[in-house]
Amino acid sequence: MYSKVNDILMKAGDVVEFKDKIKNRRLELGLTLEEVAKAAGVSAPTILRYENGDIKNVRKDKIKALADALQLTPTYLMDWNEHPEIKRSFDYYMEMQLHLLGYKIIYDEEDAYIVLKGKEGEFEITQEDLEKLSGELQSFLNFKIFDLMQNSRKFGK
Repeated sequence: MYSKVNDILMKAGDVVEFKDKIKNRRLELGLTLEEVAKAAGVSAPTILRYENGDIKNVRKDKIKALADALQLTPTYLMDWNEHPEIKRSFDYYMEMQLHLLGYKIIYDEEDAYIVLKGKEGEFEITQEDLEKLSGELQSFLNFKIFDLMQNSRKFGK
């Protein structure tokens, strides 16, 4: 399921970037930009922008569609090391918490940006901002859970 070209590069010790994985795999499969675009549900210029590294923030549904079009896994394509089902459930939790606070995350695939919308207005943010927020939220929850356990009576059966 992985690209032969990418496997060779990885054996040589080189890190293969998202953009290179897409282009290498497309060429390996003998597909045109248009064919991959149609299969992934985006435009051919968007695929070209992925391959050139111009688009860095890719929505999860587009990552899945792109991986399927290229016969790869999203985990391989994005170099994700964590369990995807856990990440999805926590991302959902984070988005619900933001919603309860009056915020919404808006993804614009074609123009490659992410917007945080709230009562203060709309602000462009990066994928790194979201990942940092997610990490900080997880750290805070771990701290609060530890605090609760320290101040609670142990339950045993």
